[in-house]
Amino acid sequence: MTGVVVLLLFVCPSSLAIVSKNFKANSFHDDKLFNDSLVSESPSMSVLYCASMCGPNCSYYGFNFKTKKCRAHTCFTLVNSVEEKGWRYYSSNDLDCKPKDCQAVYQAGHRRSGVYRIYPSGGASTDVICDMETIGGGWTNIQNRFDGSVNFNRTWNDYKNGFGSATGEYWIGNDVIHELTKTNTSSLYVSITLTNNTTLFELYETFSVSSENDNYRLFVEGQASGTLGNMMVLSSYPHYTNKGMVFSTLDRDNDNSPNTNCASSWKGGWWFNHCSLIFLNGPYASSSWEHPWKPLKGDMIKKTSMMLRRR
Repeated sequence: MTGVVVLLLFVCPSSLAIVSKNFKANSFHDDKLFNDSLVSESPSMSVLYCASMCGPNCSYYGFNFKTKKCRAHTCFTLVNSVEEKGWRYYSSNDLDCKPKDCQAVYQAGHRRSGVYRIYPSGGASTDVICDMETIGGGWTNIQNRFDGSVNFNRTWNDYKNGFGSATGEYWIGNDVIHELTKTNTSSLYVSITLTNNTTLFELYETFSVSSENDNYRLFVEGQASGTLGNMMVLSSYPHYTNKGMVFSTLDRDNDNSPNTNCASSWKGGWWFNHCSLIFLNGPYASSSWEHPWKPLKGDMIKKTSMMLRRR
């Protein structure tokens, strides 16, 4: 029934007014149970009665033909669902539930950390890990490493578009990072877990990345706090600060080192200056991983993550 438009006339219980809406059935959701943005669940005699229960704030409803249950939703954001026979779902033509980031997902009522689908630019989607626990939740994970299964020594286009997957290791993509931070209202949370299971962090008050036209230049402002140390902004060592640096990869040398392509030599893309005293995209858990976060060494690292949240 995908693509079939059903015109339903129904009474909204909250207003007792007759409302007309166009709904489309989506076979992709058949026999699945979705829990995101749930408004209500109740018994229902029929799919038409279920539609009448949808209400003015309902953009998506499901009816189970086996159990005669009705579920009303404001929108859909989750990637995952559970199998449950009998469900059919119907969405309104004006359905527009495209959370920009994990903070929007959190504000929609989701409190469990996991993989969600976001729409950073309002168009194309990307799947990410949302951390709903750290310092109030709503953090969008833009970099995740924990087992070395993904090679981070990549080309400019790889870093531009992103690589890996949200169920494993990944870099979300520099275009997405720009979209998430271009309003200059995002904070950055860096977390590093060591092989002895000690976890260190640094929280930067304001973090943003410019567009590709400016080679994804890095801006860091405001306060920094945590247990890692403020190594991104080193006023006493200007040759090593990352603030104001543009991005470099193995095939695009934009660093300030006259004799070295830092990204090629250090085997990973980053905001290099005269190389760097921090570098989270090096060869995983290796002694050749140069300065993951000075004074830490690469073979001390078990896991790294970088997360963003709007202030």
